[in-house]
This record gives sequence, structure tokens and C-alpha cells, in this order.
Amino acid sequence: MQTFLNQFLAFSETHKLLSKKKRVLVAVSGGLDSMALCHLMLKAEFPFAIAHCNFNLRGKESDGDEYFVKAFANTHNIEFYSTKFDTKSFAETNKLSIQEAARKLRYNWFLELLNRKKLDCVATAHHLNDNIETVLFNLSRGTGIKGLRGILPKQEKIIRPLLFATRETLESFAKQENISWREDSSNTSDKYSRNFIRHKIMPLFKEINPSFEQTFAENIAVFSEVENVFKNHFNKILKALVFKRHNDFYISIEKLKTLPDKRSILFTFLKDFGFNAQQIDDILKNLTGQAGAIYSSGTARIIRDRRFLILTKGKEEDASAHFIEEATQEIKTSQFTLKIELPDSLPNSLKTTTESAFVNKAELQFPLMLRKWKAGDYFYPFGFNLKKKKVKKFLTDLKLPLHEKENVWVIESNKKIVWVVGLRADERFTVNAKNPTLKFTMLPNENTFG
Repeated sequence: MQTFLNQFLAFSETHKLLSKKKRVLVAVSGGLDSMALCHLMLKAEFPFAIAHCNFNLRGKESDGDEYFVKAFANTHNIEFYSTKFDTKSFAETNKLSIQEAARKLRYNWFLELLNRKKLDCVATAHHLNDNIETVLFNLSRGTGIKGLRGILPKQEKIIRPLLFATRETLESFAKQENISWREDSSNTSDKYSRNFIRHKIMPLFKEINPSFEQTFAENIAVFSEVENVFKNHFNKILKALVFKRHNDFYISIEKLKTLPDKRSILFTFLKDFGFNAQQIDDILKNLTGQAGAIYSSGTARIIRDRRFLILTKGKEEDASAHFIEEATQEIKTSQFTLKIELPDSLPNSLKTTTESAFVNKAELQFPLMLRKWKAGDYFYPFGFNLKKKKVKKFLTDLKLPLHEKENVWVIESNKKIVWVVGLRADERFTVNAKNPTLKFTMLPNENTFG
């Protein structure tokens, strides 16, 4: 079928996917699609190796697939790599569906193989019907415009040279070329959403429009172009709307209010943090409300501050304390690194800054403790003439946003607070000329937005 081979070559040329100079790793399950891709690669004389994953999900059937693909590689003198995964265990451990677990396992392995074997890219056998199913699946779940573009022909080191072809044309090519393949029994089960779309939904569309696949392919191309236009607009808006401080994103409420497409912009930014469309609507309704509202996605939180919507990722800082021995030089947390040292000399001013504090070492009792502040904590803030103050009141007076209050740490010595980290030292540990001085330095884990 020369015409089909020409279509394959033309698609590859258009998207700059394959050449005789590239060393490609073809992902081969043994099914129709990947076996057709192998034969096209052979006909085009493109150099390639084969990678096969055995997910141990179908017993002897899975082993049979592996033997089949290995035999094909041996027959055609093609480099062959295979691996086996305990997919069920991986899915349970990482709280993933079987399909998500299998995808994560295989792509991680493919990329590891690329690096180890000095190969250029991985080719998968996704075809047009897979692309249509992906878009319909995205629509059924609720998606932004990104979900309508479907599967891309090229993403970093992953290429998909069969996206132009329908499953029907692949079957015709396979029959014409007498290609053998293995059938995956799980493909017949409608318990998987994609199979349900393939077996139940797609035929209905084809009844309405016999050229449904081609029509949908044209729409996907349009969606992809629109997505690129929107992405450029989105990135431009985002630079003016959002800035990042440490690990948190600050979204200007005043600037957001002025945007005519504020819902689309906010949804596009927040959906990757787990927020859904209803939550976006709730956030937008409260833009003129009182500060303090909190919205949670499970993996992140939005805190409505006076001037900003503050996005904090849901990474839990371990609640246990960090102990500081006399010889300790450095402690790392997810927010900052704390350095502890005996300074060679003292600066002219020993005033505590947001980054550092100088304290009288003779007053310290080791081990010290680095921990999050808690209700009931109090100290004697430096510069307050030994006036006692609750840490909670101190933070409130500073008008810190809620999420910043929650992330304040203290250094404690024998149940006495030495330093409210990054904010104020305790007057009781003021340095003097008689005793050695210890310097604490807090270095934020800097991440800049953009």
C-alpha cells in the first residue's frame, strides 16, 4: 500500500518527526497499531529499536505479547529491550488507577532507555481514533481549551507518527501487508472510559456523519491553533497578574477584576493545582468580599487576602521538630535553609534582620529546637524593653496573611523562644562583649515565577 506509506512519510516530514539520521525507540505492545508502525519504519528504512513493557496484568497473555514482540525483533534483526512491572503494587502505593500507573511506568522507563542507549526519541503508535477518544474523554471530564487540542504529534522526546491514520486504515494496511498482531483482551471491556467511548459513543457519531473522523481531525487542528493563540495571550496576562514569592503565587485582585476574560485566565492557571470550574466561580464571586476566605483543592489552597489571592501548594511540612546540636551547621526545611555559625567578627550593628539573628551563645541550652510556632508561644521581642508578647499577637500586629502566619518557625532553647525566624529575636538572648556570639541565617528557597 504505497499511498499509505507516502502519507506516513508526508506526515513525518510536516511535523519533523523521523529521519534516517535519528535513532528512534519504538514502543511496541504487539497490537495492531504498534506492529503497523514497525512495518512502516522498516519500509521507510528508518533506524529504530523496539521497547516492550510487560505490565503483568493479564498473566500468560502478557507473557505471550512479550514473546511475540521479541520474536519479531529477532526476525528483523532489530535491537530489543523489555521490562516487567508490578503495576498493581505501583498503583496501590501511589494511589493511581491501573491505567495511570501503567502510563507513568512505561514513559519513565522509555526516557531512561533513551538516556542510557543514546537514542533520540520515543515513537508511540497513537492514531487518529486515539486522538478523538482523548478529546471526547477530556470533554466528558471538563477541560480547558488545552484538552481540546488532543494528542500532539511531538512533545519533547515523544513522537506520534501515526496520528494522521484512522484505525480502519491501519487495519487495511495490516491486511494488505499480511501483518500479524496480538489482540489485548482488555480492549473489549467497557469498564474503561476510553473503551466505552470507542465502542458506544464513536459509532453514534459515525451514524450522524460517516466522515466523522476526518471532520473531527480538522476540528482538532483548529483547536490546536486556537490554543496556541490563547496560550500567548495567557502568558502575557500572567506576567502582569501573578508573581511568585518563595513557594507561593500572588494573584493581584485589582488586576484580575479588570480582565474581561478573568474566568478563563483564572481557570487555566488554577486547574493544574486541582481547582474546578465551580471553585473558580466561587473565588470570582468573592473578589469584592472580605479577606480571609479559603478555598482548597486537596493539593493546594487559595487564601483571599486584602490585595491578593494567594495560592499555596499543599505540600505538608513535617510536624516534627528539628533539633540543633552545638555542632550543627545547617538544617533544611521545605521553605528555607537555616545556617548556624560562630561569626569571625561582628558587624557594627547587631540588629536582627529578616535573614539573620545574632544571639548570646552563653544563654543557650543545647539541643535547640526549630519548629513551627504554636498557640500559647510567647517571647520578649528585641527592642520592646523586655515586654512579654504572645507570638500570635506579634504576628497579627505585623498584619501577616494567614498562610504566612501558618508558616512561621521559631528557635527554642529550654522552652524559651530565641528567634521568631526571619522576624524578631528575643531580648533575653542579646549579645554582649563577654560571651561568644552565635549567628543564625535564614536563606529562603527561592523560586522565581516565569
